[in-house]
Amino acid sequence: MMVSVDPDSPVPVFEQLREQIERLIRAGELRPGAHLPPIRHLATDLGLARGTVNRVYELLARDGWVRSAGRHGTVVQTPPDPGAGASELPDAADRLALVARQLGLDDAAAHAALDAALGRLPRG
Repeated sequence: MMVSVDPDSPVPVFEQLREQIERLIRAGELRPGAHLPPIRHLATDLGLARGTVNRVYELLARDGWVRSAGRHGTVVQTPPDPGAGASELPDAADRLALVARQLGLDDAAAHAALDAALGRLPRG
């Protein structure tokens, strides 16, 4: 599972991680039945406290993205609402705009950065 966090971002690291895992599930890169990495391993890999990763897994379970399989780990479930991603886009855009402003970017530079980021991703 390819995830990363930016400790310098104004978005809290637990939120960065939660959003990335949700997107991986929504995009089908993490399929139902797949196991998420153990909390201890993911925390170590990302340089986070175990409690932070545990909080992310708890939030994902609360929202129906994963379920705890006890000592067998955390397992991906079928996404709760396949169309939910579209309703989250305005919030994500607001966060992007905030980061752009905090970095002192003008609108053209922010748009160029988003265009470049979209260009680096495979089409859905």
